[in-house]
Amino acid sequence: MLSRIEILEHVWNIDFNMGTNVVDVYINYLRKKVDKDFEPKLIHTVIGMGYILKNNAA
Repeated sequence: MLSRIEILEHVWNIDFNMGTNVVDVYINYLRKKVDKDFEPKLIHTVIGMGYILKNNAA
């Protein structure tokens, strides 16, 4: 799992800024590309923590 802070720092080399939504914008973009029309979804939000990629298939 990666937090928004870790994604900002490691992907864009940006110090954490409480006002930025760049991570949310790109996660939304990835969901449209990766998860649209597919089950199970791979990109999951961990509320208050960040994001995780996981396959919930049994």
